[in-house]
Amino acid sequence: MYQKRELFMALTNAGPVSLWEKELSAFGKERNTPFLSRQLLQLKERGEEYLKTPAPTLPYSLFRLYWEDGSRIHYERNYFERRGRLLVFSLLSLLYPDDSRYLTALNDIIWDICSEAFWCVPAHFIDEREEGIPFEQYALQLDLFSCETASALAETLFFLKDRLDENVVKQARCQVFKRALEPFLDESRLFRFEVMSNNWCSVCAGALGIAAIYLMEDSRQLSGFLHRTLSCLQVYLDSFGEDGVCVEGIGYWTYGVGFLTCFSDLLEKRTCGSLSLFDLPKFEAIAKTQQLAFVCGSQTIPFADAHETEGFRIGISSRLKTRYPDMELPALSLAHDILDDTCYRFCFALRDLLWYSSDISCGIHSPLSCYLPDAQWFISRTGSSVLLAKAGNNGESHNHNDCGSFVFYKNGLPLLYDLGAGQYNAQYFSPERYTLFIPSSRSHNVPIIGDTLQSFGAQYAADHPAASFNSDENIFEMELSHCYPESRLSSFTRTFVHIKRNESLLMKDRFTFLTPSHVTEVFVSRSPIRIIEEKALFSTDGTSVILDFSGQGLLASIQEETYMAHHDLPCHVFLLHLTCAEAFNDKEFIIHIS
Repeated sequence: MYQKRELFMALTNAGPVSLWEKELSAFGKERNTPFLSRQLLQLKERGEEYLKTPAPTLPYSLFRLYWEDGSRIHYERNYFERRGRLLVFSLLSLLYPDDSRYLTALNDIIWDICSEAFWCVPAHFIDEREEGIPFEQYALQLDLFSCETASALAETLFFLKDRLDENVVKQARCQVFKRALEPFLDESRLFRFEVMSNNWCSVCAGALGIAAIYLMEDSRQLSGFLHRTLSCLQVYLDSFGEDGVCVEGIGYWTYGVGFLTCFSDLLEKRTCGSLSLFDLPKFEAIAKTQQLAFVCGSQTIPFADAHETEGFRIGISSRLKTRYPDMELPALSLAHDILDDTCYRFCFALRDLLWYSSDISCGIHSPLSCYLPDAQWFISRTGSSVLLAKAGNNGESHNHNDCGSFVFYKNGLPLLYDLGAGQYNAQYFSPERYTLFIPSSRSHNVPIIGDTLQSFGAQYAADHPAASFNSDENIFEMELSHCYPESRLSSFTRTFVHIKRNESLLMKDRFTFLTPSHVTEVFVSRSPIRIIEEKALFSTDGTSVILDFSGQGLLASIQEETYMAHHDLPCHVFLLHLTCAEAFNDKEFIIHIS
């Protein structure tokens, strides 16, 4: 990307640097707009709540739970509330300088965070080989949240160091260097995120780069630090295909691209425009995929550990749109409020305030039908129905074993579902992951072959995906036999035909076995499914579709499952199983959904 000498010259030749004067001036004109007024009200209301209660503690009894039963939620709930207090009291102190209560509380929470035993959370004390690190390295471990903590403290010091207590400023600066910047300056140590081709390398490197730009005064030291930062960001950019799709889902797009954007903006400002990652064609391609992810209103593409519905960060998206004017943003009503993020990412919240402009147009005006060849995602829109389908492989970041799966929407609602992320705990990110319901193919709209499910690994992939679009129908087909290595399949071809005249879906599955076997077709719903003769009714909030399997020789049954969702809530799901009554060598099933 940039060599050390190029970085050093850009940093030393920058001249007077203005980081936020322009945005602060613009905020003064925008703060009374409806969106920003709502954010300020929420900040003040949360600030009053926080002032009435002490900050939660992080006792050892909570810390050890991860190793006892795999639970993350109890320790992390307190950990993130402390970051919430940092965010709220920092922004309130900046916005309402005459209220000394906020500054007093801010001094206290900064001191508390700097006194924590570790900034890394228990689940992340692992190295680049996914092995546990020695306890002696815990305090200097760099993970998503230790790096975010460093950047949050650095930005707080930038805006408020002249008002904070002198000892608090010294302590915060000292701890950011000791726990984050100095470990990353140690070239003898390789951190896990540096070899992770997903949001981790962007979030960690971006957050560290942000902290360094604010706090490192020596240009030679800073250029060396940023060179390592940029190496990580290159890994992140290289993890995308030319289509720019984040296969982890739009939530992780926001996370990784958000930190990339925040860092890129600061680097551009610090070098007075001489270095800009925004000029990279890959960055532009990645930015523009946000508009493709929003399928119907807040409904977003839910593959892998994505969520069925999402919002967006108005600050990040606004900054990208100023760089790429033809990029379309979702409707403003879908913008996250500043405190929606329960991890309280400081740099996003700050930029929601300072980068928001009421002059930036929101609303996706030209939803597309398209095929994304690197991700192997198919998006087909016909009037009030939308089909999402994927080919792909089973070794993707935040992977589910879901090659050939699909989601079908009618009137803006999903009727046949992808359930998205499950509960994040130790087992979910362990070798036992695919014994769980959600990441396994058992929870997706893909068949069970004999008694076997799809296997995990990049080698278990769809073959020969092909998409076509014409005035009558949109077609997507693929070969999926390699995803079931333990079956006796010699061929499994799945074809989707999205018919425009009646907005229906025809799904054709052709199976060829070496020796006779059975197949069970699976279809997923969040609502009870009714079977009426050889048809099944799928309904959601007054909208319904009929799945017609008449004449296919399939026996229908309904299975029910309860699982823990990402936000630690139990969820109920219904599965339509259509099982062939007799073993066969070669057969095609035709399912009609309308």
